Amino acid sequence: MITSNPSNAIFLSTLLLAGASVHADKLSIVADQDNTMFQSPTGTLASGRGATLYAGRINFEPNGNWQRRALVRFDVSGIPEGSKVVSASVRIQVTRTPPQPPLGVPFELFRCDAAWGEGDSSSGGGMGAPARSGDATWLHTSYPTDFWATPGGDFEAAASGSVLIDTNGSYTFTGDGLAADVQGWVDGEANHGWVMVADVSEPRTVRQIASRENPNASSHPTLIVVFEEGGGPAADFNGDGAVNGADVGLLLAAWGPCDGCPEDLNDDGVVNGADLGLLLSEWTG
Repeated sequence: MITSNPSNAIFLSTLLLAGASVHADKLSIVADQDNTMFQSPTGTLASGRGATLYAGRINFEPNGNWQRRALVRFDVSGIPEGSKVVSASVRIQVTRTPPQPPLGVPFELFRCDAAWGEGDSSSGGGMGAPARSGDATWLHTSYPTDFWATPGGDFEAAASGSVLIDTNGSYTFTGDGLAADVQGWVDGEANHGWVMVADVSEPRTVRQIASRENPNASSHPTLIVVFEEGGGPAADFNGDGAVNGADVGLLLAAWGPCDGCPEDLNDDGVVNGADLGLLLSEWTG
């Protein structure tokens, strides 16, 4: 063990105190765009200006069109360029639940791969309203002229974050992929937000969720980001402008499983030899 020697323990404690001086900022960002895709063979339903979003499977199946998926995007331009995203989560408010619903329903966020729109449609319930110009629908990224490559939205195969949802209340999506997505957007990748997909293996998994237009501002979809400013090397854990033995000490102190910690340079959930190799590649001495 690294700390079996008392002098090592004192050395590492000193390094940890030095590392504690790194300043992390926390930013809460309300969605700047959201919509619901209502399953439809014609792609004529949306709710771009509605007070609620929907995701999941409804109780009955008119013409087999029983799925709903929500789209949500957050403007992360308030995070300075060059910042390191430490963690990210998304909070939503479930405002209505079907009677006798299944509980513990998996909801997931997937990074969206195409730009999509928000028109003037507004649905008062889970059946959707006639799509208006610019709306995202089950078939369209922007109604009526632009289309998804795949009905129901184009998004990454792996979920970025997830949460289990029961009945009404506040829920928070978590997952390492959320921070990775935000980091990419901060670094200049196209930001198309996320597609919210719920389990549809049984009826009544659908949930009504407050949208950004909801009268209750505290219920709006919100992205919470913790980040560290700076454009220096990622392995400069103590922020002194150099990658050296002090940073090696901080990495060794974090050795092992360590989701979301800055010493996990390759973001695989564990601090190990791979991260040490990345640190050495940035070595300044």
